[in-house]
Amino acid sequence: MKYVRSRWKKLYLAGAFFLLGLIPYLTSVILDGSEKGNPAAYARALAVLAARYLPHILTVYVLFIAVLVFFEERNPDRTILWLMTLIFLPVVGIILYLLLGPDMKRVRMRKLFIPARTYPGTEDIDLGMPSEHAVKMSTLAYRSSSAPICVRNSAELFVDGGKAFEAVRRELKRASRYINIEYYIFEDDRLGREISEILAERSRAGVKVRMTVDGVGSWKLGRDLTRGLQDAGVLFHTFMPVSFPFFHSRLNYRNHRKIIVIDGEVALTGGMNVGIEYLGEGPLGYWRDTHVIFTGEAVRALNEIFLSDWNISSGEKLSAADVEFSAPGAARADLPILPLQIVPSGGSAWRSIRQMYFAMISGARSRIWITTPYMIPGDAIQEALRTAALSGVDVRLLIPRKSDHFLSHWASFSNVEDLLRAGVRIWFYKKGFLHAKTLVMDEEIASVGTANLDNRSLDINFELQAFIYDSKICSLMAGHFLKDLDESEECVLSTWENRGIRHKVLESLGRLWSSQV
Repeated sequence: MKYVRSRWKKLYLAGAFFLLGLIPYLTSVILDGSEKGNPAAYARALAVLAARYLPHILTVYVLFIAVLVFFEERNPDRTILWLMTLIFLPVVGIILYLLLGPDMKRVRMRKLFIPARTYPGTEDIDLGMPSEHAVKMSTLAYRSSSAPICVRNSAELFVDGGKAFEAVRRELKRASRYINIEYYIFEDDRLGREISEILAERSRAGVKVRMTVDGVGSWKLGRDLTRGLQDAGVLFHTFMPVSFPFFHSRLNYRNHRKIIVIDGEVALTGGMNVGIEYLGEGPLGYWRDTHVIFTGEAVRALNEIFLSDWNISSGEKLSAADVEFSAPGAARADLPILPLQIVPSGGSAWRSIRQMYFAMISGARSRIWITTPYMIPGDAIQEALRTAALSGVDVRLLIPRKSDHFLSHWASFSNVEDLLRAGVRIWFYKKGFLHAKTLVMDEEIASVGTANLDNRSLDINFELQAFIYDSKICSLMAGHFLKDLDESEECVLSTWENRGIRHKVLESLGRLWSSQV
């Protein structure tokens, strides 16, 4: 399945081959019979050809692409940018459009998508939903992403990379049937090699191991490591691989998910990739993140998302209904009622996680506390944050003081003043780098997963986020949030207004970049 405008690219290529096919004919028309076979004469003929016809060809292409941009690009800022580029830099504009243009597939899917007419009957099950708003949230998640309610589950949170990867190693070593593992970044470093050795050992022991990594996030993954995995019997594929990841349209459609599913009994997800920086051993120092281990019905939901990505990467047609993935223990009656949904987004008709974030913020009655490494929410969610704060809701945002991405860092800072003026309280995390993606709404709904509060995560990437409808989990995550505030500094509007001109210039550059991703 191709995610990036394959139909339009075929049309462009067909036009290009047609034009190339005309070249011999047109040159023969220009040349005299006596000049045929003369390389110098052919060179002169090609120059005449370019002078006569190339401007017209470019004009047709520019007009064609301009019409596509005008009708299909939903963001007016990007529409203006593309049209101005095509007008003033037609050759560059065509090349950039072919590489980084709007996602026509998403437009087609949105037009064809029809939401589910009915919500699955749950009248016979006490879901323990804390409010009518939580029921509406669960309905939204189901209708926009087909995410089922997972009723009986247990969840263990990790806020430290060392402890999280102790659990990862422990659970991987217990695997007896299969391991499905997927990461955005998988580094060829000490931690990556440790995990790889466990996967190889389990594969040699007869466990079916499937592994997929993102083509850009794991672009530097060494061939020695992947070859060692494959030699041990691990089935390894790259999600949407690219040869030159920084000059390719697929750069904008990345798989940012982190999933491990073991024997259908245990699943892990959250913000942590595989690399020593997640253990606090990188240049940014201590790494604050959130990961979670699920048992119960959520395991099947995560496995289905993995298999969808695996089928894209491998070309297979696996299904969670296959006998191999049966897990009698996944719906154990002894597990507590912990209603949750695993919501995926990316490559679908709706921006499901963005919609869920918006619903959480706009539905909050007392508080909405958000932790995110990047604060580039877009107009709709930024307005929801302002409106909630102006309505008296305790809106708090925790973002890192230092960052791993220069432009995203300054783009985040560009939104600070606007939110502070509306009454949003913002803290800068100082202990190290903050990479967690969590939300807590009132005492009712908590969320943890892979999606940052930025345009790339919410509009473009393949992400997943767990939405948990449970007051105890809300209290636990709120406690972690308050502990993080102890390691942070609150941003005060009067002080922020006095930041220097260099700071403001960098913010403007970051904001300009963020509007085009």
